[in-house]
Amino acid sequence: MSLKLFEIVGQLKQFDAIAESEDIPADVLRDTLESLEGSFEVKAVNVAKFILELDSRAEAIAEAAKRQAERAKRIQKRADSVRAYLLFSMQALDKRRLETPDLVIARRANPVAVQVTDEKSVPVNFWYQPPAPPPQLDKKAIKEALQSGAEVPGVYLESGEHVRISI
Repeated sequence: MSLKLFEIVGQLKQFDAIAESEDIPADVLRDTLESLEGSFEVKAVNVAKFILELDSRAEAIAEAAKRQAERAKRIQKRADSVRAYLLFSMQALDKRRLETPDLVIARRANPVAVQVTDEKSVPVNFWYQPPAPPPQLDKKAIKEALQSGAEVPGVYLESGEHVRISI
């Protein structure tokens, strides 16, 4: 029966706890440890390969999503172009509405929209200043300050760990 990675880790921790016992011969401890470590290494390698496969799939899906988004933009642009062509044709023939058993095509007036021909001549009372974005912490500056020995209240530096898989 194949052990799961967390089961092997648990066995290694138990082994560490009993390894200091004088009741167990050293050669038995060594053989057991090598067996467990070998199992752990095989499982760890398989888990790492699985992680690489998931990373690869995620990257491929992200690339496919990017290509699909670009494709959707091209198709929408084409639809807008053909829609403009249909409107132009209906306007040229002075057709307001066309009904068929499948669908209805109708020209509709757009809402009134402001068109600006010269921004500089628009009076100042028609301008507004958008609100400034809220302030954000400059974590890079905080990190540099802390690393140079300065004290910054409310923050501290922390370094964790991660798994890196190289092929």
